[in-house]
Amino acid sequence: MIDTAPNAFLLYTVIFLYRDDEFLLLQRAANKAFAPSRWTGVGGKVEVHEHGALGAAALRELQEETGLSETDLKTFALRRVLYHNRLGEPLTGLLYYTAQYRGETPPCNEGDLYWKISEDFAGLDIIETTAHVLPRLVEDVARDPEGLEPVKIGLAHYRIDQTLTNLSWSEVAAPQYKE
Repeated sequence: MIDTAPNAFLLYTVIFLYRDDEFLLLQRAANKAFAPSRWTGVGGKVEVHEHGALGAAALRELQEETGLSETDLKTFALRRVLYHNRLGEPLTGLLYYTAQYRGETPPCNEGDLYWKISEDFAGLDIIETTAHVLPRLVEDVARDPEGLEPVKIGLAHYRIDQTLTNLSWSEVAAPQYKE
């Protein structure tokens, strides 16, 4: 019998750099074990000792994969967190960040980076959860360029055959206190 309750929690960061109406997307190398040749943002696993500094973990991944640092960015912001639990797998959190970047396209040791506009997304084989989140990130950046809105929290819902059925979102708002 498969244990359906998660006994581990994994966190991953995904960063999308943007300039004007373009977003920098990574086409993962064909030799990658996970999602070969598929499209996503730059990022990776948050190490257990980094759970108290998630933004720093995202920036570490960005630096490791592209050589870029926080000083190269403007408006670095956590926009969305997506949780999912597939049968027999750990509970997973995907932390989606955006940052404005106006420099040259950096090299990437995970695959190739390309600037794309939102109209291009439909023709790309984007990793399924990110395919649903990316258009929302584009809207988030257009509506709130400074990244000051509350983080949106989402749940990915799967059928027993591991097919993604939908995403549901809620907003985390700062508590309102009356004096």
